[in-house]
Amino acid sequence: MNSPDSFTRDRILDVASLLVKEFGAYELQFADVAEKADVDVDTVEYFFDSVAQLRAEAQLSNYFTMIEPHHRVLVHVEEAVDERDESSFWSAVEANVELAWSSGQVGDKWGLIRLLQDIWSDPFSQNHFCELLDLQFQRWIEVIEGAQSLGWVEPDIDAKAMVSVFWSASVGQVITAGSTVLDLTPQASRDFLMRIVRGRSHQGSALSS
Repeated sequence: MNSPDSFTRDRILDVASLLVKEFGAYELQFADVAEKADVDVDTVEYFFDSVAQLRAEAQLSNYFTMIEPHHRVLVHVEEAVDERDESSFWSAVEANVELAWSSGQVGDKWGLIRLLQDIWSDPFSQNHFCELLDLQFQRWIEVIEGAQSLGWVEPDIDAKAMVSVFWSASVGQVITAGSTVLDLTPQASRDFLMRIVRGRSHQGSALSS
């Protein structure tokens, strides 16, 4: 069972995460968090050494809330491999790619980059972030390799390179989002990537949705 202190810390962090989403990361102040969390400022300072640390952990919390839909899709991908259901596998993979490439379509497209910068400013948040991401990367690598063993994914594709490219490109899209030259929808990006992954032996069905 969690100690009372852990509940208090969690409540403070929940409040800080909501304030960051509502007013922006750099408007965050201990006094405002303390008031909303119904604690005194000393209690906030007991758990967090600085506003920068609280901001980083709040942004970390917001990031994993933001990508929760991706986690749910990953579960479906894993289940499809376990059940040898190729149709469900590709539907889930396509859904994940489309989700990832929708993040650059939001109004404040640089919000994700600022969020990552805030996380990286605090060593604890940075390390925790990398540990959690590595777990996600490893799960994706395993499902891709599982799909390769079933003949669903081209056998010469490097699973680690594929995961790296997909994740890096979906974050880097903020650079091209809104360009009049590179005006791509998430669906167009999905279709292009699926052509590469599925290869010549699976032409057509990936683009039917």
